[in-house]
Amino acid sequence: MKKTLLATAVIGALGASAAAQAATVYDQDGTSLNIYGRLAYAVQTGNTGGTQETGYKDDGSEFNDLGSRFGFIADHQVTRDLSVFARMELRGAGDARNNDGFDTVRNTYVGVDSNSFGKVTVGNFDNVYYQSGGVMFDVPEASGAALLGGFGNIGSHGDSIAYSTPNLEGFRAHLQAKHLSGNATEQEIRDVNGNLVDVALYNDGSEFDRGQDNSSTVTMSAAVDYTWQDLYVSVAYNQAKDVSDRGAAYDNGQGALPAGEDLMGIFASYNFTPEFLVRAKYEEVTDVNSDLGSNSSAIESIAGLGATFDYGMGDIYGDYYRVSTVGSEVDSRNQWVVGASYRFSEPMYVFAEVAEFDADFSGDQQINELNDDTLTTLGVRYDF
Repeated sequence: MKKTLLATAVIGALGASAAAQAATVYDQDGTSLNIYGRLAYAVQTGNTGGTQETGYKDDGSEFNDLGSRFGFIADHQVTRDLSVFARMELRGAGDARNNDGFDTVRNTYVGVDSNSFGKVTVGNFDNVYYQSGGVMFDVPEASGAALLGGFGNIGSHGDSIAYSTPNLEGFRAHLQAKHLSGNATEQEIRDVNGNLVDVALYNDGSEFDRGQDNSSTVTMSAAVDYTWQDLYVSVAYNQAKDVSDRGAAYDNGQGALPAGEDLMGIFASYNFTPEFLVRAKYEEVTDVNSDLGSNSSAIESIAGLGATFDYGMGDIYGDYYRVSTVGSEVDSRNQWVVGASYRFSEPMYVFAEVAEFDADFSGDQQINELNDDTLTTLGVRYDF
């Protein structure tokens, strides 16, 4: 019923609910235009323990928007085998009146799709690492998923091009490159009297060093996935190139992870029955930043195991993660999330979730003691 289903791991697909509810507003002479969206609200409590860490209260209940959005998908069938497409999706806070509206551009891209030759996508989209593997654990409606590769933002979301092969007896391969420009902008430097002192070059908000390498570069992502009956396996890579020592910069999208570069991930899911799915993963940063010390809390690896059961009127789901850090003096931590949903109708459902971000399984901790690092969520979502 949600993006926990095996089919949603296929690259380029929309979330299951959004795809099912998308409305066709134009379909003529091989050209179609669809509109889709969601409104998602929740009351959330806990998680931060801010009264101890920051001195002010920020761990009480709050009414939040959980990713409300709307978008457009256009498609034109050129031949029986070839089609061209475009997508634009906007996001914003829809839980209260505001002047900004849906002011965040989430996805904007164009492309060409062929059953014989594969698909090319150009623009601003989720990276192939996420689309092929990471999306498998993007199950909770609220926070709770531990994704070292993020939600499609690393080395992507702008200035990107990707190619996906057609389905080759269950195998598909994906390759992506994001362009990182070395161009800089000029900024005048003046003294206290307003006199021009120098013209410095800046890129992405940082001072430009005239002696450094200012050539443009690219950061790469790749994935190979395989589907056999009810089994799905994906091996994915994201370079997450660190360009802090050169003039090139990311135009949106996330660069190197705090722990370093070269992220590898292995993901698998299996449908034991049409209603019951189990998933597993392991992600690791393979080129750790040597400057990080033994007390670094940067995440080096995440192992995850989860399951989803579709009981007919909704889903019951849960995931457990073992999160390991770079620093030898920083303990690994346990993280888990459980949730359930109930669908009133095809487009609308309610849900409840509990997420624990630092669980202690070594003592006699009781469930009613999980408070400082626990997030509880009660919400409703409508897809159209």
